[in-house]
Formats: sequence, C-alpha cells, structure tokens
Amino acid sequence: MSRLTALTKRASASPVRTFMFVLIAVSAAVAAMLYAVFGSELPGTAAIVYAWTPMMSAGLTVWIVDESIRDWLGQLRNLRVGIHWYLAGIGIMVLGTEFETIVTLVSGGDVRVPAAPPLAYLITFGVTLLLAGAIEELAWRGFLQPRLQRRFSAISASVFIGIIWGLWHVPMILGGAGNFTVFWEYMLNITMMSVILGWLYNSTNGALPAVMIAHASHNMPPVGDPTGGAPGVFETLSGDAIFYLCCAVAITLYAGSQTLTRDRSLPDIPGQLTGQPGQESHSAD
Repeated sequence: MSRLTALTKRASASPVRTFMFVLIAVSAAVAAMLYAVFGSELPGTAAIVYAWTPMMSAGLTVWIVDESIRDWLGQLRNLRVGIHWYLAGIGIMVLGTEFETIVTLVSGGDVRVPAAPPLAYLITFGVTLLLAGAIEELAWRGFLQPRLQRRFSAISASVFIGIIWGLWHVPMILGGAGNFTVFWEYMLNITMMSVILGWLYNSTNGALPAVMIAHASHNMPPVGDPTGGAPGVFETLSGDAIFYLCCAVAITLYAGSQTLTRDRSLPDIPGQLTGQPGQESHSAD
C-alpha cells in the first residue's frame, strides 16, 4: 500500500478530524497572508477573503477522503423545498436583528428608521450570499452537520459547530474586520444561530440554499436603531442573542434534540459514496 493510499484511508476513517486539521491549516495560512498584507488593522474586505476558508477546507477534505465533490456541491441545487422554510429562516433572522427595536417601540422608546441607507441592505445581502458568510455553510451545515449527527445528537452537533464557527472568527475579530460585539455574547449568539440553522438544514433534508439565504438575512444591517428608552436588559445582552436563544430552546423542545426534526429523520451525508467508512443508517431511531 502506497503512502498516499494509507493517508487517504486514515483520513476517510475520520473525515471530521481531517476537516478540522485542514480548516486550521487553511485558515491560519489565509489569516497570516492578510495580516502580512494589511498589518494588524484589517479592512472589511479581508473578512470576505477569509470567509472562503471553510468552503475550501471542506472541499479539500471531500477530495482527500475520496468522496464526490460533485455531490457535495450538488447541495446548492436543492432549492425545491416549501416556501415556508425560506420564510421561516428569513423571518427568524430578521426578527432577531430587529428584536431590540421592536421591544423598544412597544415600551415607548425612540427609534430611528432606517438605520442604514436603503441600498446597503441589498448590497450586504448580495455580498454575504454570493461572496462571504453564506458560502461558509458548505462547510458548517453542508459538511460537518450531517457527519457529526451520525454519532451525536443533532443539538450536540449544532452546538459544537457553533463553537467552532465562533472561534474560527477570532483572527477577524482581533483584526477589527467586521462588526463584532463582546466576545462571550458573540459566542452565545452564533451558537444559538447554529442550532437554528441546523434545524433548518435537517428539516429541509439538506436544502443548503435555504440555510444560506437565512445566513445572509442575518448579516443585513437592522432596519431600526433605538435612540433612547431601550429596556436595560439590552445593556447586558443584545436583542438578537436573546431572541435566538429563545428560538433555539423552542425549536429543541418542539422538534426534539436527537434530530431537530419532527419526523426524526436526518439528511444524507452529501458526497459520501456507498460503503465509505463511517456510513451509517439514515434513521435516528
């Protein structure tokens, strides 16, 4: 057996571990390049370049473990799910972004609308969907989620992905490339988002476009900006973190922690060929 064949066999036996190793290596290399070019203060465009590293890492892993890159990318064609799933993903993310504004209005506070130029919403959504954050979903949900939840519950897989997802942002947080809040709050926010997106991915049988559109909806600027009279709770925890936490708890109670789906089914592992190491039954029962 050649050394390359032995390496491929070892990688195939543990694709998640292989992905984590590749992700660390690729992300570190890209982050080092960005810091070398721009210095310690990174521009916002650096985050767009860095956002490609999870997708690149997942693609490299699929290739290394000799699975089907075509099938893995084929998730992008899985558009035909009920419109209600698209609306649910967009609605949850937009309501989370606007939660502080809504509560402030209801409690009699002052709000400025719109909080950003109208064109900014379309540009941010388009850039996130096609060039930045949403393409990360080919790794987080499109690679890690279906593999992790074959060994662990869907809620455990989603929380683990959320932690990895948050920590992966650290180089951009340190470089100031993007709008990030207090770190612990950011980690809570993104972990709860991961549960919501994991539920959306599983419930649509792996409809990655629905997840990507929800992700892009979250990255849009808020429509309203509270200027006075906001409840004091938002000084401790942001509105979106509170809302996503409530949604994640409600989803887990409603759909169940094992699969995050009402019918207790899980999507197939995209790209995995029949008989590959780690192939398991697609039922969670």
